[in-house]
Amino acid sequence: MAQTSRFEGQQIVNSINLFVDSERASVVGDTQSRGDNIHLGFEGNTIECKDGEVIRLSLVDFHMPNNQYNIDARNSQATLICSVNGTAMAAGVVHTFVSRGNYYDTDDIAVNFANNLAARLLALTGFPGGVTLSTIVNNNLSAQTTTTTGFTSISGILGKPEKKLLDVTITFSGAHTITNLKISCQSANGELYLVLGGERGDNSTTLANSFKITTTSTSITIQGYYPMQLITEPHVYLRCTLGQNGLESSILGSDETIYNNDIVASNILAKIARTSESFSYAGNQSGEFFVTLQQRKLNSIGLFLTDSKSRPIGRAKNAGTGTSAGLEGTATSDIIPYESENQSRLGNLYFTATIRIDIVKVYNPNILQSEPPAMPPFPSRASGVITFGSPTGFR
Repeated sequence: MAQTSRFEGQQIVNSINLFVDSERASVVGDTQSRGDNIHLGFEGNTIECKDGEVIRLSLVDFHMPNNQYNIDARNSQATLICSVNGTAMAAGVVHTFVSRGNYYDTDDIAVNFANNLAARLLALTGFPGGVTLSTIVNNNLSAQTTTTTGFTSISGILGKPEKKLLDVTITFSGAHTITNLKISCQSANGELYLVLGGERGDNSTTLANSFKITTTSTSITIQGYYPMQLITEPHVYLRCTLGQNGLESSILGSDETIYNNDIVASNILAKIARTSESFSYAGNQSGEFFVTLQQRKLNSIGLFLTDSKSRPIGRAKNAGTGTSAGLEGTATSDIIPYESENQSRLGNLYFTATIRIDIVKVYNPNILQSEPPAMPPFPSRASGVITFGSPTGFR
């Protein structure tokens, strides 16, 4: 954020506007560029600073259409563990428990979760034949509309508050024989625990349960410990490949690496807030988001977008796909591939921005200001001693 230099008399000696559009960057620029990860070479337009000067980049404006999902590959998956008819299922199987897309109410997420969980349980090896899904109930909605004796004048309404807590019951037509059921939201699989209000799991060996689960012979009730939420990534982070003076919390660099320090060197240029239609930002004249480069020459720059854990937006870090949201293909496993994986190259995953490049004078370099010593007299041949002069004295 904005700050002032500790040097007196800080002065901008030159400013250049860099206008960026990544929509067709792979066609008219570096072929390795993508809509959310571009590489720009300055070629004959290299920018340099002199002694006592630094190069500073400031984000003037930014716009990217919000073609992302609230629920995506990074906040929809968890691990299922249970026994069916006394036989333990394969341990540590990751499933998608909330379908990817945009939700406008936590009750919709709760019902979708219950339906997906029921489908996973029915498909388990050893699940009793002939037993089918009977009902799925969102207990929060049921409690809000249940009648109470003595309140006949407001029949059907209790006036209970909405606490956004997950509370769903799945009922089967017969005995399901499922025991030791656990749903573990491991941090390695993303942030589903935030969406459903469960507890995060950081130990893939233990696989602790993230929810309160109550079972009867024919039903299963899952309750969350904390309020649910619709969005887990309210910002997109614009990062650059250049060495700079910024700092960040270590978790912003990666959620998979354990750092020795809480604060590490940053490559973040700006964080842009999310709205329903776009990620947009318009700065002020002083440049709210800026970085001061550690180099004196600017001949190339890489700009790329990530989420708060330094992952490509909308997909896993090593997903190998350029699509973060779109038409999903036929499932070959529980991790559904997209019909096209070219959203960042041929689709609508792109951004535009204006970056102001300032050459800032931060101090006056110390240089020799005094007159050099005078040249020595012309050597005398009679003395037999020859001296050689230079503009800076004897040598």
